[in-house]
Amino acid sequence: MAYLKKLVLSVLFVCLTAGSVFAVGVDDIRFMTEEYPPFNMKGDDGVATGIAVDVLVEMFKRVGSSKTAKDVEVLPWARGYKEIQSTPNTSLFCMTRSEEREPLFKWVGPIASTRVVATALKSKGITVGTVADLADLSAGVIKDDIGDQLAEKAGIKKIDRTANNDQNIKKLNSGRVDIWIYEENVALWQLKDMGFDPADYETVYVLEAGRLDYAFHKDTDQALIDQLQKVLDEMKADGSYQAIVDKYLR
Repeated sequence: MAYLKKLVLSVLFVCLTAGSVFAVGVDDIRFMTEEYPPFNMKGDDGVATGIAVDVLVEMFKRVGSSKTAKDVEVLPWARGYKEIQSTPNTSLFCMTRSEEREPLFKWVGPIASTRVVATALKSKGITVGTVADLADLSAGVIKDDIGDQLAEKAGIKKIDRTANNDQNIKKLNSGRVDIWIYEENVALWQLKDMGFDPADYETVYVLEAGRLDYAFHKDTDQALIDQLQKVLDEMKADGSYQAIVDKYLR
């Protein structure tokens, strides 16, 4: 009996020490993002860049990770959103941290505040007083984006889903959709990037105000989440976070 007890204790010790040695770290996480400027986007050299990417790279350095911006994959949102829900050791950003999504993932943030809005051409004279007024409008959204989810929640009957906002902007300008539902700052950035004057457009309704975070698969080790949150908080306290933001928004 004494021998058996020692054997059980030995096995438990090996399991516990192995668990500590092989604990998942930042280097084991697959980081994914999308075209969401100025927060995240693919640079001219094909490498991910933007506010959230630069902040993440600094976080890599501070935790002793070997990862760089080259390790961040830029994917269509719907693909990344599917991956993070089904594949352990994955992260997707920037993600709007909503009530519906809260229990689906673990979170590090906020990266920034955000507003998901309905944008329309001023020349259309669209007036929206309440969320009920959206129901009969046609809306362009990114598939599985927070805008898609909010459009459904608002009861919009005609939702036109696509993989990128170039198509949404073209549809808005051609009258194929009445409104485009997306994050406000990113929408303005993308209009400028495509050569359009943001003054020709207007926010007709705010569907949700919240925050953008780094999302992680729900089974990610909480110790890793806590470590990254601590580093992000330190960056905000020492000014390095704001210096990165200022590079893109000033």
